[in-house]
Amino acid sequence: MNATRASDVFLDSLPYIDQEIEYEGMREKVDKLVEQEMKRTPRRDLAQFPSNLELFKNSPVLSSYYQRIQQGKTKSDLDTARYTLPTPANTNDIEEWKKAVDNSKAQLEHSNFRSVNIALIQKYGGNAWRTHNYQLEGELQRMQFALEQYRTEILEVNKQRKAQQLQAGRQLHALEQKWTELIGHTIQVEVACATLAKELEQLNLYEEQLKNELGMSNLEIRGEDIDNDNNKEAE
Repeated sequence: MNATRASDVFLDSLPYIDQEIEYEGMREKVDKLVEQEMKRTPRRDLAQFPSNLELFKNSPVLSSYYQRIQQGKTKSDLDTARYTLPTPANTNDIEEWKKAVDNSKAQLEHSNFRSVNIALIQKYGGNAWRTHNYQLEGELQRMQFALEQYRTEILEVNKQRKAQQLQAGRQLHALEQKWTELIGHTIQVEVACATLAKELEQLNLYEEQLKNELGMSNLEIRGEDIDNDNNKEAE
């Protein structure tokens, strides 16, 4: 699936304009909708993850430490036996004496290295530490400068978003007023049409009533004429 570009993302949220969240009960309604949406979202099945995932395969030290933690073993103490100079158990064994001599030579060399390192630290350690601190201060300044740049960019983006949303808000407000006016006019037209229809219905009823009344009057007039004619013939 291709990644959606930021310019292609359409958001209909206007947080600088929309104030419906402050309405009474609206926040609880939104929280319920979010909770319902989260319940409908399928959870990731653990079967999707590899079961034979090997951690720290490139680091034997971390791997052994991780296995020891999984087994519940505590951290082993520092082995100081290698720094001792034990005498051979068998003083008559030449090989045991050779091992003891080799051990003493190794520890003597180690002590020499420690002495050299201590001398170097005493001579150059202060300047090296100050240089290291200076480098850390420079790195801190670079990070602080980058942080300020990011904050400035974020502030500029928020300013642009606010300006765009306020402009859109004015347009939406004008369109909403226009829509309200049109709806009002439509309702007025519908009410006028309903009133005219009612009046027309009443006029139709009145017309029928007049027709009926005129019809009865004509019948009465014709009846009187017939009676008069009959009376004349009888005379």
